[in-house]
Amino acid sequence: MEHWSAFGVDGQRLATAPCFNRDNLLLQSNDLEEVRASVGRIFKPHGLELAGGSHRLFGRMHHARYGDLSLNLLDYGSEVTIDPGHLESFFLLQIPVHGNAEIECGNKRFVSSPLVASLLSPSLPLRMHWSDACPQVLLKIERGTIERHCEQHLGEAFRRPVEFDPELQLGSPGGLCVMQLLPSLADVLSFPDHPLRNPLAFRQFESTLINALLYGQPNSARPGLRHSVGALAPFFVRRVEEYIRANVQEPLTIERLAEHAGVSASTLFAGFRNYYGLSPMAYVRQLRLERVRADLLAMEASNPSSITEVATRWGFAHLGRFSLDYKRHFGESPSASLRYRGKSG
Repeated sequence: MEHWSAFGVDGQRLATAPCFNRDNLLLQSNDLEEVRASVGRIFKPHGLELAGGSHRLFGRMHHARYGDLSLNLLDYGSEVTIDPGHLESFFLLQIPVHGNAEIECGNKRFVSSPLVASLLSPSLPLRMHWSDACPQVLLKIERGTIERHCEQHLGEAFRRPVEFDPELQLGSPGGLCVMQLLPSLADVLSFPDHPLRNPLAFRQFESTLINALLYGQPNSARPGLRHSVGALAPFFVRRVEEYIRANVQEPLTIERLAEHAGVSASTLFAGFRNYYGLSPMAYVRQLRLERVRADLLAMEASNPSSITEVATRWGFAHLGRFSLDYKRHFGESPSASLRYRGKSG
């Protein structure tokens, strides 16, 4: 629990970094077209609409850049739908300070919160729904910077495009690593005499930040990257992952999974730890939490099913622990998900 609570404070502190000051206040307006145009100049032209019955917005954006990296603090002050299509020329890491945002990226849909960032790739279609009072810190990285980095690591083995799993758990080892680096980037952007503004030093820092993303979050280049450091996911890990996804509703045990994989339980445990950073049963639990959330968000208003019934359906017998795990994973309680479903509907 200490990791999660510490992260929450760090996320809020990042939003109050000195780089977000009056000198780089790019936008402050309640005019929809002005907000759309100003944000579009930093990122790309996009669709922007008020949602959820909102009639006014108050857009506010800070923008600070050095080299191919920029940190931005963006708040629409209202519930909005954003439709950029494809980002095309840059990657974007979005970290909500408060509230949540529904993200549709590629074939994946999830809810981003202060505990779950969205890591968006330029080649994947994107659509977003930000809730009211959902300021976000945005890290923009030029596409060419990450692709050149992969070329240096993989050589001829590198194949474009690089596409990340867009759902980044900030309590994971990779997420924690990124969150430890972002305050240093904020300091670089805040102080002109910062030692990391030396071009050579900044390139090394930039490389460290990109490595944290590439090695810490699943992506299309990751198999090659892991092979280059001798950590390619063994076949039995992938085989068990597919088996879990196909049978997540069944009473799975580590012994049953190990039997299916044809390896010992300790070997299976080590393989999952090395590749995913969590145990096989923790992976099962994570998938089941996602299925519960999907059911809650899809539930009709007239459906008499209770949260207890949905949780039990997916194998959560200890409801107190379930509620804690659910909130830790999604940044909100199960009942809040139901309310969000109702508001979205």
